Amino acid sequence: MRLTSDARDILGQSPIGMLALRAGRLPLVNPAVFSFAAGSLWMTTSRFAAKTMLARRDPRAAFLVDGGSRALLLRGAIEVFDPLSVSSQVRAMLDGPGYVLGMAGYALKNAPFVAGYVLDVTRLPREWLPYNRVVMRLRPSDADIIDGVQFPAAQAARVPAVPAEVSRRLAGVSRGYACWIEGGMPVIRPAFWEVDRGHVTVAPASGRPRVGSAAALVVESHHSFRPSQMVGACVRGTFGGAADGSAIAERYGMEPDDVPSAIELRAERVTSWRGFSIATSVPRSAQPLRVAQG
Repeated sequence: MRLTSDARDILGQSPIGMLALRAGRLPLVNPAVFSFAAGSLWMTTSRFAAKTMLARRDPRAAFLVDGGSRALLLRGAIEVFDPLSVSSQVRAMLDGPGYVLGMAGYALKNAPFVAGYVLDVTRLPREWLPYNRVVMRLRPSDADIIDGVQFPAAQAARVPAVPAEVSRRLAGVSRGYACWIEGGMPVIRPAFWEVDRGHVTVAPASGRPRVGSAAALVVESHHSFRPSQMVGACVRGTFGGAADGSAIAERYGMEPDDVPSAIELRAERVTSWRGFSIATSVPRSAQPLRVAQG
């Protein structure tokens, strides 16, 4: 797929994007270092990672690159190349220069992350060592440029059902990401978020998810070049009815009228990560979360 010059500009503004896949009924969203070459988006991950297994099971995916003032949403199908698989080697050869260009572009664009990965290599779990990595390619079928919004500094908020260190690191993060399924494909939008007495409120910058649809809220703290220092959480569940968005206005110091309408998100699972350590938990009493939509 050929992208516009505006879309390419956004791709160049951040080395990290958000990858959304369908984990059965619910979406799962994780950060991913990427490059764009030969009309495709390229990433690498562990062959044992959840996103690798999910992509093989259901290739429908979305990838959001947040450039601040604007964001780019790519949607399409994921293809996994495993160096230990003969069929993957054949597919890479048949792809001609596309695979080689994709990997060369990835190494060049993400040199700081590659260096950070090398720094951490002696402490990496076996599943994340170089010989256990695979290549993922997203072939986009459509691309949408999304107008961005300002995210002012926010008061501390606690993501529920995550380890204390993860909660502490995410408390001051003002920009979150809301994801839901639309037309069979994941959709991701930058979003405000807040926690009040165990209830979370999120305000996507745009879009209007349906009540009852599968959903996720992602809060993530990047590191400039060390994957082992990245911390985040993905809260998954379903959207409920409309809710009050006044808590989010208070957290961000906004006028209540400037906050999009709120919708309840009934949490079912929370997946958190700290570097290469990943944990999944069920919120106590399946506490309802509130999400505000644009």
